[in-house]
Amino acid sequence: MKKIFTFGVVLLLTGCADLSFQKKEVPVEPVETTTITMPDMQNIYMTKAYETAATRITNKMLDDTPDLYEVQPRPKIYIRQIRKEATGLPDGFYTAQQVIKDIISGSGTYTVVNKADEADYILATSINQFNVDNLPGIIIKQSINDIYDQQLRGWNIVIKQMTEDKSWW
Repeated sequence: MKKIFTFGVVLLLTGCADLSFQKKEVPVEPVETTTITMPDMQNIYMTKAYETAATRITNKMLDDTPDLYEVQPRPKIYIRQIRKEATGLPDGFYTAQQVIKDIISGSGTYTVVNKADEADYILATSINQFNVDNLPGIIIKQSINDIYDQQLRGWNIVIKQMTEDKSWW
């Protein structure tokens, strides 16, 4: 009895459905596109350049300072805002600040603090630019200073843009 009833319901429902299987046109809405202009591409390249330079110099700093951070309790470090030494630097260097903070926080070497007066050390970073044969380059300088802001150690990293693929090395 259930099979007959179920079969009847199925026939009733299929009779109400449109079984024409004809090709129907579905309206297509326009897709938004984003055009990346050359200045935008420059900013993308520069952001990556800043991130690359910040990663290299911060790792170098950590490699060179185990005598400062291999003490208990872990020393506190204040990461000063990056200083631009050139007025014509393209935007994107602010990402280097976050990269530096992430690397140091994740390394377990120093405890990052938000106020300089709470720190045992102050990390100062600056960025400058140069051009060689019409190819841009950046110089990133980093120093670790004591609480009186006297430099204990310093590092420099220079990276420039390659001609072939516009990558930074």
